[in-house]
Amino acid sequence: MMNVTNRHQKIYVFHLTPEISLIWTTLGSLLLILAAAVASWYYSLIHDETLIFTVENSQAGIWGGIIPFVIFFMITFATIIVHELVHGVAFAAFGGSPRYGLKVKYLLPLAYATAPGNLFHRNTFIFIALAPLVVIDIICLLLLAIFPQAPWLIWVIALNTGGAIGDIWMAVQLLRCPQSVAVEDREEGMAIYAPPDVSRRQLPFTSNDKNRPRSLAKSLLNIALMAVALLFISSLLLIPLLKSLEVPSFIIGNNDFWIFRWENTAKGFGLGFNWISVLWLIVSLALLGFLISMLRQRRIE
Repeated sequence: MMNVTNRHQKIYVFHLTPEISLIWTTLGSLLLILAAAVASWYYSLIHDETLIFTVENSQAGIWGGIIPFVIFFMITFATIIVHELVHGVAFAAFGGSPRYGLKVKYLLPLAYATAPGNLFHRNTFIFIALAPLVVIDIICLLLLAIFPQAPWLIWVIALNTGGAIGDIWMAVQLLRCPQSVAVEDREEGMAIYAPPDVSRRQLPFTSNDKNRPRSLAKSLLNIALMAVALLFISSLLLIPLLKSLEVPSFIIGNNDFWIFRWENTAKGFGLGFNWISVLWLIVSLALLGFLISMLRQRRIE
């Protein structure tokens, strides 16, 4: 932990906003998919076999179908807890006093480990931020190589990597800051302290001017990001729900233009999104926002 003298003053406080939360959720979802693909390739390379994930269609009734998904969510919850515990251990290792919590933010669950009131050197804080990503992924990769009967570790790697998107973002931003700054972790962000020779302009964070009018195009882009994030999250949540209730196959749309499809047959089950239709909707919103912005600009002129 850093002993900050009177020379260090707080010059910026980063808060988690809905816009940043959307970006993190979208990029985290993509990173999760990429991590799962890389870990699956690693498993196949190490053990010389193709990995196929299946969920058996048990004949033991509704509970027989629910149990695999219960295990899935237990692994998910345990991964999140371990991720935050590693943060806490890293805080404590550098003299901090970690505390933990769980809450809902912007309709999404948020688990956190924080150490408010404790200041850390920039590089120390970057180490703390990236510790769970490095430690958990390396341990799981080693275990995956030793125990081929534990392919569920691939999900742990994917979830841990995707869930570290906020840690990665903060680490990248701090790498762009002068080395002399100190950082205080907070539940939903961080505070930057700096000596007199470092100004606010030297930090990579954009200015938050609440009096500046919001761009309609930017608002529509946020909506598009929210749509992508919700599609991915809903796919993870809906599959166990629809299968447990044995919901018959259905489609939202028609054969020419559909967005969402659920298939539940004797051969298996699956959920899919027509990404071409989703992309078409996003592009349409972006074009609409661009046209409206141009019309407003002409009226102002």
